[in-house]
Amino acid sequence: MSKTVPVISGDAMFWAYDVAVGVLFIEAARVGAEAPADERPAWWPELEQDLRTHAVVGSSFAVLLDDFGEDRRQMFLHCVVEAARRIEARGGIDRAEVSTWPELEESAASFLRGAEHIDAAPLVELAAALVDLAAGTLPPAPAGRTWYYGTPEGRITLSAAPPEDPNKH
Repeated sequence: MSKTVPVISGDAMFWAYDVAVGVLFIEAARVGAEAPADERPAWWPELEQDLRTHAVVGSSFAVLLDDFGEDRRQMFLHCVVEAARRIEARGGIDRAEVSTWPELEESAASFLRGAEHIDAAPLVELAAALVDLAAGTLPPAPAGRTWYYGTPEGRITLSAAPPEDPNKH
């Protein structure tokens, strides 16, 4: 199974580590759900479901920021940034916490790809990259490379070259 999730806005994109997306998006769904019901937009349940679905399916779906209307995109970004802030205030996420999440049908160990703890810094960096990508201000990756956010090491780059066709001789 792939560990990468494409995150796309317009002609720009980056890759994100599926574990980081999952943790950040579950927390973001909780941020929005905690707002008083009369303050949440009518479309909130759909966005909440999208966040939870992306969190659980990981690399099976791209995050397409262009699919969101402006109000929905702003709500999404607000929830993601607040989620990162909360995770940072807690010092990251431990497997014990993840094991209590009702959204998961798999074990916490499987969801976290064996990690005992997810540091906050890569999640904060991923949240900032989402904001920058949506605003069109994400700095370009080095030539021939693509950004990869949310890894345990923080932002790294991957080769932007298309994979070799094994049938070509």
